[in-house]
Amino acid sequence: MLSGSQLSTLFGANSQTVTLSAPERFTFYKTSLSSAEKETARLKKDPAIMRDMARLDRVLAKAKTPADLFKDTEATRVILQGLGLADNAQNVGLARRVLMSDPSDKKSLAATMPDKRWKAAAEKLGFASTGLSTLRLPSTRQSILDGLVNYKRLTAIEEKSQAVSDALYLRTMSTTTRTGVYDVLGDKVLRRIASTIAGLPKELALQEIEAQARTLQRGFKLDDLTDAAKKEKLIQRYLTIAEDKSSVQAPNFGFSI
Repeated sequence: MLSGSQLSTLFGANSQTVTLSAPERFTFYKTSLSSAEKETARLKKDPAIMRDMARLDRVLAKAKTPADLFKDTEATRVILQGLGLADNAQNVGLARRVLMSDPSDKKSLAATMPDKRWKAAAEKLGFASTGLSTLRLPSTRQSILDGLVNYKRLTAIEEKSQAVSDALYLRTMSTTTRTGVYDVLGDKVLRRIASTIAGLPKELALQEIEAQARTLQRGFKLDDLTDAAKKEKLIQRYLTIAEDKSSVQAPNFGFSI
């Protein structure tokens, strides 16, 4: 049976969806790591990213309060993508409520959201305590730019291999902060990785959240996320067993491969 890359090399014409082999995923993973610095430097000069940052700068220059920012959906998208919340870019209403709440208040939306990325973003922006002052700092702008570049890089990789993109996402996670079971369940990438490694079905999401947590913990060791060596083994395991689809060019002979 020909692999995805072999099909792509041999043929050309129509797009066909194939399953990437584990060796192909490992090769792509290593290539993505080795080219990360060069690709990051290229993306920092990418016209689309420069336009995104210019849009945010223009909106920020006119805004008087954080609420003014959220009136511009494109500026909101840039902020969310830059802060690792790209999967919520269309939910402007939620973003406004959460990011304008006070993360230091244990009862606030930012503090009580199951997905801890929201609290981290609210803390970085500081809307509740500093208004727009923190966002206007060069260091905050740079952080958003770096995050936007990383998002674009991983998105391009995901188009070729979701498993490799997931693995790179996991690799960049800090091992110094403990990740709880609800943090995993609240993060779609971590949920996908943990569920795959634990051999859990997609139907798990239909259970009550407490039941999901109990089931996941039986098949996935959360402590492995705080140990660099064990986390790398998780990545290797995930790349081996993940079902990874990719579109490659295959011939049009009037029948499907």
